[in-house]
Amino acid sequence: MKFFKWKKEKDENSATGSKIASTNPVVDVTPRAEQQLYRGSKQLYSENIEENLQSLFQRLPDPNLVTEEFIIGSRSKTKVVIAYLQDVANTGIVAEIKNRLKGIKAEIIPDTSYIERNIQDSIWSPFPQVEIVSKVDLTLTALTQGRVAIFVDGCPNIIIAPTTLFDLLDTPEDAYRRWFVASSFFRIARFISFIIATLLPSFYIALTSFNPELIPSALTITLTAARENTPFPIYIEAFILMGIAEVVRMVMLRMPNTTGQSISIFAGVTLVLTGLVTNIISGPITIIVGLTIIASFTIPGFDLRSSIRIIQFFTMLMATIFGLFGLAVSVFYILIHLSTLKSFGIPYMSPLGPIELSGWGHTILRKTSVDMPQDETYKPKKK
Repeated sequence: MKFFKWKKEKDENSATGSKIASTNPVVDVTPRAEQQLYRGSKQLYSENIEENLQSLFQRLPDPNLVTEEFIIGSRSKTKVVIAYLQDVANTGIVAEIKNRLKGIKAEIIPDTSYIERNIQDSIWSPFPQVEIVSKVDLTLTALTQGRVAIFVDGCPNIIIAPTTLFDLLDTPEDAYRRWFVASSFFRIARFISFIIATLLPSFYIALTSFNPELIPSALTITLTAARENTPFPIYIEAFILMGIAEVVRMVMLRMPNTTGQSISIFAGVTLVLTGLVTNIISGPITIIVGLTIIASFTIPGFDLRSSIRIIQFFTMLMATIFGLFGLAVSVFYILIHLSTLKSFGIPYMSPLGPIELSGWGHTILRKTSVDMPQDETYKPKKK
């Protein structure tokens, strides 16, 4: 394990008259970002850990920025470096991350996922307990919050730990957008989309199959007319369409170019239209599944989107068997799990549960830069 400080490295380079930026390229600007950004830096990390650290030091020349190096992997001897602000980070969290890194017994570390799965708190939770970023500016924001960045040599993705659910639902535009009211509006809209993506199909199944009396009469007549002559129950239609959507998603990920993606989308649309024309599936369930798919793409992180897709089938199954009661039980179970889940000792639902008012200004809402409160979520608690 080694310790490095930016101030020392900066002084040595200034004494020799060399510049870090002139020796190595410190960014990798390629079209591999998961999200489209209209404002903000587009600098991406490369697969060289030295270049990544240089890029971080140049963007954050703070003498309190400390890095520590570990060698993990009995065969690969992979270099893993953690970075944090010494005067901001919680020493207990930093120590816990070090202990978990030292306890990794893997032979090779080809990717950050090998680190992630060995340091997370719960291996059974569908929710990701660390954040994966590929941009330098996101790392800067995380470090100033008191979080820790984990760099893995040979991987352009950086692990940020600990994390919360609201951190995973955050996007760079929330901070870069000029008007704080617009940022708060779109952030709340994203939270609503998160709920829609999780519960809309199961809620529709529960209402139409078990409690149609709760649906307005005019809407009931419309739904009944649309389902006339369809051979399958509603829940079978929902599972079929959700299954087709998942197959199309997997094919789009595996196709090597945009032509293959277009073919997969065309095949999915053709299947759905054929089902509508032949009355194998009904129109309302197509609308419900379409809204669910659109809402799921508003979730920023790939890992969180994958978790929500699995939870969708769980809530649909509970609604199919038990109706609204099953849906309520599944929602209650998910809320209990989120409330008890922790990431390196930090509650996963912070700052909403437990309530931490200092963090509401940049998680649930976004206040102006003038009166932005100091976040205390990841800071050491005062005695």
